[in-house]
Amino acid sequence: MQGVKLQQLRFFLAVYEERSITAAARRLNATQSGVSVQIRDLEDMLGLTLFQRVSAGVVPTKSGDLIFHRATKILREVSRLQEDVNAQTDALAGEVRAGIMPTFARSILAPVLSRFMMEHPYVDMKVTEAYSGALSESVSAGDLDFAIVPSGSVPAGLRATYLDSDLELLASATPVEGAAGGVDLSIIPPLRLALPGRKNSRRAKIEQHLRSFSRSDHTILELDSMMTTLDIVRRGDWSAILPGCLCLPDLDDSKLHFYPIVQPNMTVDYLLIEPAATEGSPAVQRFAQELGKEIRASCARCRAFFAG
Repeated sequence: MQGVKLQQLRFFLAVYEERSITAAARRLNATQSGVSVQIRDLEDMLGLTLFQRVSAGVVPTKSGDLIFHRATKILREVSRLQEDVNAQTDALAGEVRAGIMPTFARSILAPVLSRFMMEHPYVDMKVTEAYSGALSESVSAGDLDFAIVPSGSVPAGLRATYLDSDLELLASATPVEGAAGGVDLSIIPPLRLALPGRKNSRRAKIEQHLRSFSRSDHTILELDSMMTTLDIVRRGDWSAILPGCLCLPDLDDSKLHFYPIVQPNMTVDYLLIEPAATEGSPAVQRFAQELGKEIRASCARCRAFFAG
């Protein structure tokens, strides 16, 4: 056991998460032979077989699973130690690379970003707007420090923190028959529905509810643009199922009608995802906290609006 190196643990985590020496080498900007040597040396040092080699890549052994959880904790603590060493002043500094879904781009991001940058002028900000699939890939690849996404499967190597639950709303330019107190999917008439693309984690949940509870044959338009979706709804041609936080600025608009989906109750959970083996810098943690606080407040405002 004596002599295990942090680099060996980092290489091991990459192979474990990618299930491939080739993919791990790409991720680490290393050679395949270099990765193989590090894994072999680690196995020799530990006296354990960590992976079974198969035609499609590698499969972790039970020993590999155990070492993965231990190595994740070790590298996270090393990351925290590095941040402690680097914290030379009380002022936050460094770079924050955050990913958000379009739901939050309208009314939630701007006030948080404005306040944060005014209070912490030494922090460089980079915010990327994308849908959940692309955001998860960017966090996994190390291109983002964290992202806010709807609930769904969390890729290996990431950890998720629950933030809050939001209402899913049916949006329409005209009143929907039988939906005065909320939408009952079993009785609403056929609609022309604009829905997000299949890579959006909300899409699968929406389709499941429609298949299970709706008796109408709805016409579906796949549209991966929140702003265009709102525009097409406002024009009166289509309805849409949208997160409440996105609709907050429009809830009092007399030209639009919003209905919570109450039968069955349809909500979307928001998660903060970040690398499992590293701890974000103080600046990253602070911005994530501020953004999460604003999201929770917005979800509460939406629920209060429809609670009467």
